[in-house]
Amino acid sequence: MVKASSKHLEEWASQRTIIAFSLLFGAALWTAVSFWIVSARDERIAATRESLQRMNHAVEDQTRRQFRLVNVFLAVCASWLEANPDLDPRSAPGFRRLLDDFRARTGGAIELRLLATDGTVIEPLSESSEPLANAADSDYFRGAKPNGELFIGTPTRRQADAHFELAIAIRLPAGAFPVLVAMIDLSKLTATYEKQRRKPGGVISLLRSDGTLLARAPDDPGLLGQPISGRTLPGTQGLQQGQSVVFEAGGDKQRQFLSYSSLPDFPLLVTVSADYEEALAPWRAQTLWILMLAISVTVPLAVVAVRSLHLLRALANQDVELQHLAITDRLTGVSSRQHFVATFHEQLQNAKRTQAPLSLLLMDIDFFKRINDGYGHATGDQALISFAEVASSCLRDADMIGRLGAGEFAMLLPDTDIGAAIVVAERIRTAVADISIPTEDGTVQFTVSVAANQASDTDQSFDDVLKRAAEALHNARASGPNQLAVV
Repeated sequence: MVKASSKHLEEWASQRTIIAFSLLFGAALWTAVSFWIVSARDERIAATRESLQRMNHAVEDQTRRQFRLVNVFLAVCASWLEANPDLDPRSAPGFRRLLDDFRARTGGAIELRLLATDGTVIEPLSESSEPLANAADSDYFRGAKPNGELFIGTPTRRQADAHFELAIAIRLPAGAFPVLVAMIDLSKLTATYEKQRRKPGGVISLLRSDGTLLARAPDDPGLLGQPISGRTLPGTQGLQQGQSVVFEAGGDKQRQFLSYSSLPDFPLLVTVSADYEEALAPWRAQTLWILMLAISVTVPLAVVAVRSLHLLRALANQDVELQHLAITDRLTGVSSRQHFVATFHEQLQNAKRTQAPLSLLLMDIDFFKRINDGYGHATGDQALISFAEVASSCLRDADMIGRLGAGEFAMLLPDTDIGAAIVVAERIRTAVADISIPTEDGTVQFTVSVAANQASDTDQSFDDVLKRAAEALHNARASGPNQLAVV
């Protein structure tokens, strides 16, 4: 149970698992962040468009009421003039009261003027009897239509205070003053728009249907009267009455969100815009915080993953080293007794299954204790190392050598019968006799006693084979050093 739990823990704590988990977590985190960024941007854009459309409808409704008021006033004045053709409107009390009442209702934002047949401009409420100017060359004098339809002129500067004013004219069928003109003070209209526009960067504009700019907030006198629809309102030609469209205007100019609509009954367009960068500024600030948060999670995760990989690599190296120490004799580098016994048991079971021969050589360095006591343990250790090197050189890659005791070694020979094992044993015995170890007390040479044994079908473990080999080795020693005994 403990072994299974340990194996399960190793699987979860593997380098592949840590890398996969880190990559999956990082991918999930940044996928979520990317999804939020895109979704939040889309929501911000949708909110901006909805806000502009609401503002556009509000400005459109306010502008429509203003022009309807002008239309009603002009219609009332035209009716009075038609009903009183013999009275002079400049001095008639009834007409003056009508104008005073309208001025009071509009706060002086709209003034009425009369245009004579030669274009002379008369202001009925003026204290002076002198004409203001001559408007024969103005577009509203020439463009006023005889069917009573309103004509909206281009903005002009008022001589009194240099403010811009907008002329709205109708043509009467007869009389001394064939054209009535209502002059709207654009500074007051612009002030109204200024209160409503988005700040900073937002713009509210009033345009004639041909694209001429009539009013703008923030105020820019240099643009008034200029045709701008071709640059800023692509697609207005297909705009239907009451339709509202929102799009992102870009190109070389500053990008904007823009909503525009036409006014029913009037040849006018109302536009409301917001600066693209300003509208997305809150989203950018939130995105920055989200990215910083994601980075603050990703960086520690990466650090932990890298440190974990280093730790696992160190543990793996340590595990390999411990494994090597567990299966290897530290002094000679050959197999340890425990590992040799376990391997021999596996080879014994395999030999029984395949009916293949398996042999064991048991060797003991003759008089090893005398070498240790007479020449020192360093020389004894060198004798063990030299024996292991010489014996290993006489074996195949498939063979195995292990140290069982102080000077006792065993060789595992798979697929080898007793005859072939004796040949290997003689080769090793002869090679060991040629070993020379120089010391301060002279050259040390030694021999080895060998027992050769082939595993039988009745052997169940290493001890069964070792027992017979040990008895044979004892008999070999009894006959003298450097002897070979066969079981």
